[in-house]
Amino acid sequence: MISWIQIYFQKHFRTVFAVLLGVTIISFIFTIGAAPGIGRAGNKLLEQPFYGHNLGSEQEARRIFRDGNFSAQLRGAYQASNAQLQEYSLGRIAGLALADDLHVPAPTEKELGAFIGNLPAFKNEQGAFDQTRYKQFEDSLKTSPEFTIADANRVFRDDARLEALGKIISGPGYVLPSDVAEQLKRSDATWSLAVASWDYASFDAGVQVNDMALQKFFDENAFRYEVPARPKLSLVEFKTAEFVPPVAPTEPEMRAFYEANKNRFPTPADDKKDATKLADASKTPTDDFPKVRAQVEQVMKDAAGRSRASKAANDFTVAVYERKVAANSADLTALLAAQHRTAIQLPAFTFDNPPADRPWLANYAEQISRLDKDRFFSDPVPSPDGYIVLLWNDSLPGHKPMLGEVKDKVAADYKEAEKRKRFVEAGKALRTKLQAAAKSGKFEDVAKAEKLEVKSYANFSVRQPPQDLPYAAYGAIQSFLDKGEVSEMVATGDKGVFTLVVDRKLPDTSTANPRYAEIQKQLAQYTAAANESATLSALVEAELKKHAPAKNAAP
Repeated sequence: MISWIQIYFQKHFRTVFAVLLGVTIISFIFTIGAAPGIGRAGNKLLEQPFYGHNLGSEQEARRIFRDGNFSAQLRGAYQASNAQLQEYSLGRIAGLALADDLHVPAPTEKELGAFIGNLPAFKNEQGAFDQTRYKQFEDSLKTSPEFTIADANRVFRDDARLEALGKIISGPGYVLPSDVAEQLKRSDATWSLAVASWDYASFDAGVQVNDMALQKFFDENAFRYEVPARPKLSLVEFKTAEFVPPVAPTEPEMRAFYEANKNRFPTPADDKKDATKLADASKTPTDDFPKVRAQVEQVMKDAAGRSRASKAANDFTVAVYERKVAANSADLTALLAAQHRTAIQLPAFTFDNPPADRPWLANYAEQISRLDKDRFFSDPVPSPDGYIVLLWNDSLPGHKPMLGEVKDKVAADYKEAEKRKRFVEAGKALRTKLQAAAKSGKFEDVAKAEKLEVKSYANFSVRQPPQDLPYAAYGAIQSFLDKGEVSEMVATGDKGVFTLVVDRKLPDTSTANPRYAEIQKQLAQYTAAANESATLSALVEAELKKHAPAKNAAP
């Protein structure tokens, strides 16, 4: 629906989404972090009107998507994707504009309190408002530099107003009796299943490899073996150990650090304490600092060393920039020598296959991809030992290897592909055999004769399924197979799974069933929410189309 605006944001405001997706809740303490800069220097500021806002402004885009992310998390959408957060955030703006048009009033203090009390993020396991969770959240905002209590209150009020708007535009959520009955069947049916698992590893496919088959497979899958363009790099290390200060921090400094970070230094267990001493200790505060003093000193020295390593790495990049040093030049060699540094050569690698001794380099794909002859050095980036600066040396072009260069890998891939194909075909034949056995009541006997592992699950519903029920077995439930039917084989990574419906009992689908009214209400709420979502999505799409750039314009 909004593909062009998604592409625009991804191209220009990538860091906005990196920040938003990095926001998490731990024990519901929000940390809506700051990021050093949004987008990249040189981005052209576009005018992109959207219901009184400018989506072309990085600052405004940050606020819109930060608010949307916060709102979504309040409602329990912790795992929302980038695209979902984007659409939800734009929908909030469209909804608020519609609320203005319809003169939906701001919530009263009483209404706002009731709204906050019903948010999933502030409820405990029993579904009741948890004052402790709310207080933790409130306290976390006091130390947040980017998302304040005022920001949270604005989102609360906007969302309460959007909830009132939803009651207007969502409609009553009509559902048909047949829909309620169908949902009752699926949610409350009682199932008894027999699940037979076929071990993929033990399946002998009898695959024979020959040159003709390999060549055909290679030709059809040549793209899988293309070697992409990859850089030749070296790196300069600034190890923490080099920069650890020789003098230990003072006693007052260590004690102050310990007092501010006690949770990082658990007191060692003392097996010799008896019950009496423990009881006395609970009454008299004890000073545990001497027991962890050595740990505190080491942590502080390491932190100081890491900080100094970071500064040294930054000073190096500044020197390279200010002296206008060129890649692979004698000036660069001289600068390295003057700082007693060595450029460590790395083998050419791709991001999905970094050097075995430095697998963490895969984390810096974006930084590496920006390096070239003109911008040949990276900003300092963390390493397990401290910091590094990456240096571009050369770029190797991509190429298509000949079969002989990758024959072993092609042979392994061919054998695996053929085995998987034959496993699926054998599964079809085995399913026919198991279905015939089920009709004569010999499903388990035949399955075991075929070396399948069989496990039974009796009398459960999808509302309360067995914890160890294989995910593949849900296909039989989803397909609503009849009693006595055997599912098609579901091939997972390491197994093929067949599911026999031993029994299926349907619930009462009349209005006499107390669950009928409950299901009817749930479906009505779902229908109303779908109506609201469709309305807001249409408003978003219309507004974006109204101000969409020309197709031949480059954002």
